[in-house]
Amino acid sequence: MIFITDMNKQDKQGLELIMYRLDESDKRVDELHQEFKGNLTELHTDIKFIKENLFNPNEGLWAETKLNSQHRVDTKKWRGVIGTGFIGLLFKHIFDMFTK
Repeated sequence: MIFITDMNKQDKQGLELIMYRLDESDKRVDELHQEFKGNLTELHTDIKFIKENLFNPNEGLWAETKLNSQHRVDTKKWRGVIGTGFIGLLFKHIFDMFTK
């Protein structure tokens, strides 16, 4: 076991340098830990914002997609009715051309 009194001046300076570097490393680890905590909080806020905008049943993207799908179903029904009516009118005009 080496005691501090048995060290020469150069060894003491080396030890002090090592202790200083260890203290600075501890400070940097603490800074990184605080920065990481802040980033996690920011990430949580961002994810919450995205989740609300996507899956909000009244105003989110999910609601818009459901409305769009319902609109397509309704439009498809009316296209069939209107298309059938136009085809019927076309046949009526053709029939009227040959009968008059």
